[in-house]
Amino acid sequence: VPLGLPPQGGLSATGGATTGTDVALSVNMTQLVVINPSIGLFQQYPQLRQHVAAAINQAIRDIISPVVERSVTIACITSRELILKDFIYEAEEAMKTAAHMMVQNLAGSLALVTCKEPLRHSMCSHLRPVFQKMAAFVNEQIDAATLEQHVQLIAAENLDQGCTLIEKAATEKAVRDMDVALDVALLHRRQPGSPVNDQLVQMQNYMRFLPEVLRPKREGGLHPHHRRVYEDFARLPRVSDPHGPQDPALLAFNQSVPNQVNLGQGMAMKQQQPAGQAQGDLLLTLEKCASCMSKAEQVVMQHSQLSGSPLTSLPQGHELAQLLMQCRAIVLQSMNREDVAVSFAQKLYMRLYDQTKFGRCLLGVEWILACLASLNDLSKRVSKEVTTWLAFGDSERRVHRELVVVLVSNRLLNLAAPEYTKEVIKGMDMGRGHVAIDATVAILQHVLVDKRFVGTGDCVALLDALTKVAQVPGRKPSDALVRLLDDARNLARGLAPSSVPPQQQQQQQQQQQQQ
Repeated sequence: VPLGLPPQGGLSATGGATTGTDVALSVNMTQLVVINPSIGLFQQYPQLRQHVAAAINQAIRDIISPVVERSVTIACITSRELILKDFIYEAEEAMKTAAHMMVQNLAGSLALVTCKEPLRHSMCSHLRPVFQKMAAFVNEQIDAATLEQHVQLIAAENLDQGCTLIEKAATEKAVRDMDVALDVALLHRRQPGSPVNDQLVQMQNYMRFLPEVLRPKREGGLHPHHRRVYEDFARLPRVSDPHGPQDPALLAFNQSVPNQVNLGQGMAMKQQQPAGQAQGDLLLTLEKCASCMSKAEQVVMQHSQLSGSPLTSLPQGHELAQLLMQCRAIVLQSMNREDVAVSFAQKLYMRLYDQTKFGRCLLGVEWILACLASLNDLSKRVSKEVTTWLAFGDSERRVHRELVVVLVSNRLLNLAAPEYTKEVIKGMDMGRGHVAIDATVAILQHVLVDKRFVGTGDCVALLDALTKVAQVPGRKPSDALVRLLDDARNLARGLAPSSVPPQQQQQQQQQQQQQ
């Protein structure tokens, strides 16, 4: 596509990463780049995807060299000094193994915590001109606000992938540099009379001044709990939050990066914010999300003729679709993404119960569910919290057929969650809770047998409870319950449910094959 843009390609050591950093990355960004399907431009012109990949590729190249160099330098110096002290009496192989575990974690974590905000700014600065040229190429007018939304959304959804590539480059270079540093030290350690060997001898003399717990032992080798300190580096999760506490060394590290890419500037500003600032950001972001929901409600109320239409029937680029995308972008930009997603999800969830037209009409309900599903993509805590809210909420809502079915179909409710199944089974009251039993049978008939939203493994506890209800002496189970249990057994054996007509069975099989 001749847009006057750089061709797409892999990220390599040439370009942004200098020979000094020796970053061994070669990936096809076109395959890795994530583009939200709500941006219709790429649905019509999928070939434009390669230019977005090229922009993200260049954004990574712009910052990868200084980030990797400084992360590796700090990690290697720290690891080398500790390793040479703790493993002074240990075998060389044990020393290198511990050094690799420590330096990989330190370098990767330093790179990850340092690059996130600068990479976001770099991606946005490269994506803006790309979008402008793409819009001109397809002869489509995009206003500044929409363009900025698209840029921020794509940058946010590809940020983690870019950080992962930079982190990978830092860990690989750290291992290579650490091997070189240790090889030099070990070589001198083997040669009596060399300066390094003399320093090691002096170090042994000074060992007696160290506390007993920190003093290496020639007899018996390094204690297991000391060795475990280094082994734990291999188990520690990577630092993923760039807004947590930061020590002075890391602040100095951020400030030492060249200003031309603004590396660490956003990081340093966020670190200086007081604790209350995070709460302020949370409230401000929630207010923006609530504003989007209010606008969506106004759109539904103003177009009452559309209130009974499904969301998918609206034309591409409809205002409701743009508000969905805007909500997602607002949450992605927040420094408290997890908390914002859960808090806003709770507001959306409560709207499903109110008596306003927005929470009752098909279009309003589908917009709320689509927004909840989008939040669940950003934070898996959302579906867990929705399950908890439903489990410990009103008993009638817990088995409300329409509500439970739409939550399950949107993967917002886990029927196997212990807290949910426990409350539902309690409501069955060993066959005496007819309302809960009939509602559960109807729900499972729809989501398990008719629509196949879930499998039998997703509702084992509920099926077991219904089986016990059907076996209560002196009580005849309903025909619907018997039919559901028979269909569930057939599904578990890989057979077609007997209650489903042959034509519907063929349609279900075709849908499963397409999936």
